[in-house]
Amino acid sequence: MNDIPQTDRKREDFSFRYSPYTDTPDGMLTAFLKRGDGVRQGKELMLESARAFWMVAAHQAEGQLSQEELRQLGLSCCRALERQAAYIRECLQLPMTSAEFSMTEHKNGDRQNGSSKPVDRATRTMWQ
Repeated sequence: MNDIPQTDRKREDFSFRYSPYTDTPDGMLTAFLKRGDGVRQGKELMLESARAFWMVAAHQAEGQLSQEELRQLGLSCCRALERQAAYIRECLQLPMTSAEFSMTEHKNGDRQNGSSKPVDRATRTMWQ
């Protein structure tokens, strides 16, 4: 995939600016990401989470990986997400399954914002 000579490679430019109010959940998250976690810088934290959450969808959209390569990538992303879920559970002493969330999702029929339209699984986020 990266066998292209350095001089022939193009860069994908992506700039993201977000200015939430400091007293909001997004403001606290933004401040944390700017500081980093003491081990990694904010940019690394953002990229790590975006890769785990969206890399499979990005590769599916491009269609350049074989099914086996996509499967391996999916397993790697799942491991990263599972490690983060385990970290959250350990920090907050949560049960292994999120039964409360599962019951809420089931009761709502997996619908978004009261809509009767099903959520597209490819772009569904943890907040939907």
